[in-house]
Amino acid sequence: MNKKIALTLITLGAIYWLCMIASLCGVANADLYVYDVEATLTESNVTYVNQEPFYYDIFHIQTDGYATLAFDNYDAKLGSSNPDFDYNDPYLYIYTIEEPAFVGFGSGSVELTLFDEDDDGNEDSPEGLYFYLDDVEMHNQLVAVVSSYDPYVVGTVDFTVTSNQPLSIIPEPQAIGLILLGGASLLIAKRKMS
Repeated sequence: MNKKIALTLITLGAIYWLCMIASLCGVANADLYVYDVEATLTESNVTYVNQEPFYYDIFHIQTDGYATLAFDNYDAKLGSSNPDFDYNDPYLYIYTIEEPAFVGFGSGSVELTLFDEDDDGNEDSPEGLYFYLDDVEMHNQLVAVVSSYDPYVVGTVDFTVTSNQPLSIIPEPQAIGLILLGGASLLIAKRKMS
């Protein structure tokens, strides 16, 4: 029992001194907030492009005022029953949100504007073409849509969102997903035509 206590005290002391040295050298950055996020691509969130299904997950990101973000995709477990599309190639779309316009009771419109996108910016990834976007400037809110480069692909995509301000990262419920579906369809169609 005494050996466990001594080992714990030694470990805590070592961690304390490493933190002190790191802060003196400017290594520690207390001004950054890091969020681990997992997107799940399932058949329940689907849009069709050229009669092929693309699955996606949507996140509404909010902050007070301005923030600078980085999106770093470090892992993906994607696959397909179609062998032509069995590749770990997640795709990230960033949209800004214009304020909803009031058109009458029971209706409203949300205008999304494509702000940025990436599917292969993380060249250091061990396998697949993972996304990486940094210096993404936002004001109050934006929408991140995670999909895949190829159709028929399901699975999970793990990434971090790093910010200089605290964030709320909210997975979108189905109702909001349907509103955004039109914008996602247009973007994926645009990419496939290119």
